[in-house]
Amino acid sequence: MPRDIDDLLSRHKRLKDQRRLWESHWQELAEVMLPRRADFTSERIAGERRADELFDGTPMLARRGLASAIDGLLKPKTARWFRIKALDEGLDEDEQVKRWLEIAEERLYRALYDRRARFIQRSGEVDEDLVTFGTGVLFVGEGQALNRLLFRSFHLKDVVLAENGEGEIDTLFVSLRLTARQAAQRFGETALGKDTREALTNGGEDKPFSFLQVVTPRAERDGRRRDNRNLPFASLVIDVQSEHQVSESGYHEFPFAVPRWDTAAGEVYGRSPGMIALPDANTLQQMGKTLLVAGHKAVDPPLLVGDDSVFGTPKTFPGGITTFDMQAARDLGRIPIEPLQTGFNLPLGREMQKDARDQIWAAFFRNVLQLPVDAPRMTATEVLERKEEFIRTIGPVFGRLESDYIGQVVERAFNILLRAGAFPEPPEALQGREVVFDYASPVEQARRQIEAAGAARSVELLAPFVQADPSILDNFDGDAIARDTPEIFGMPQRWLRPKEEVEGLREGRQQAQQAAALPGDAQAAANIVQTLAQAGGGNGAGGGPL
Repeated sequence: MPRDIDDLLSRHKRLKDQRRLWESHWQELAEVMLPRRADFTSERIAGERRADELFDGTPMLARRGLASAIDGLLKPKTARWFRIKALDEGLDEDEQVKRWLEIAEERLYRALYDRRARFIQRSGEVDEDLVTFGTGVLFVGEGQALNRLLFRSFHLKDVVLAENGEGEIDTLFVSLRLTARQAAQRFGETALGKDTREALTNGGEDKPFSFLQVVTPRAERDGRRRDNRNLPFASLVIDVQSEHQVSESGYHEFPFAVPRWDTAAGEVYGRSPGMIALPDANTLQQMGKTLLVAGHKAVDPPLLVGDDSVFGTPKTFPGGITTFDMQAARDLGRIPIEPLQTGFNLPLGREMQKDARDQIWAAFFRNVLQLPVDAPRMTATEVLERKEEFIRTIGPVFGRLESDYIGQVVERAFNILLRAGAFPEPPEALQGREVVFDYASPVEQARRQIEAAGAARSVELLAPFVQADPSILDNFDGDAIARDTPEIFGMPQRWLRPKEEVEGLREGRQQAQQAAALPGDAQAAANIVQTLAQAGGGNGAGGGPL
């Protein structure tokens, strides 16, 4: 890792120059879809109105709709969208392991949605950046008291990214703008650079200064030590104006989740649905402006006024009186004022506007996201086909987001809580073992429901054959189907009896059936004995000894 301040500042400048074209693209996207972020290439004043040049809100509505869909499909607060399991599947059947995993899952879920962590707010901001610009940045860390999670989102204009050799984001630069007073509160006055300290002592405590935070892998560290200066990832803060290192710390894992909607070979930053919709969004704004002008002309048309036929200027305001020359009116055969016919075709303009809106909605997947809705009078087959189309279209995108976005968030949050002692002592069978995370988002549930429906159709297809030969059903593991189906449809796992209890119930039922069968068998034996006895007595009475 480069420790020289000049090297870090030079690398930051070089990487920022390489993304210059992205900034102009992001600026254009923000102006029509996310105006509050429209300050990539120009400085904006806080509170400044940023939507004055917009004539149609469809791009912003489409962006908001897809961002909300991401939240609802990847991380819905009303459902458990992740599960913790042991990497060794055999351990999941251990009751102690299962209870510990359930407790850890519950505490992790509560920590994520603790209001102080602000996961909902910050991840929502990242969702909007993701669908608009193609890249979002979410910090996953700890609160100052180290007893809770803390999430922060960053404006993409302040972030510069770099990939490692495997195409993963492992280096991130964040530009910070702090006043001298804020910097002193955050880092301590003695840690600041010369210029910043002078501002504090000379009455310039509210003067802003630029700082740069760098998070990058440590190339040189003592793996036996676990202090901040020997953790796998280094975090350096630099006072840019003074070219002075303010602080150095570290992280056990890369602390940022950097989801990218779609990437092209050789590109670090993602591409978004907003980029697909941008041409139609710009066209729609021009259409809106044109139709607005045309509508004004239709309602308040320009006037044709004969030369020297009207005294003064025509009064077009309500109640205005315009005086005209009566002789000119007699000569013209009409009043010498009439509206100008511009020949506009407002219905055609509205139709073109609708086509552009439909293209924008399609770019933001509205037609796809509405597919799984069970419309009235739909057959089960039609519902299944629509869900299959939904999975084919949106599944690959959400699969990437599960890996690079919520997967990163959950794993990092789990490790933070584990090191903080937020979980009980794991059972002996689980100590030293790894856990994995299974994501049960609505997208994944829809995929599993399709699989379950496929099994049902298989059984339906085999029904005629089963009637002829019931042993065909021996090919199906009924217990496996019964235990997987509730998970597919979102039923809580605690509603299922443990396998040991199920086996005990079956064994008890079998013994009861055997016990119930015994009296019948004894009665049958007694009947046989009585019959034999009766038969023997009859022979003695009839024949007698010779």
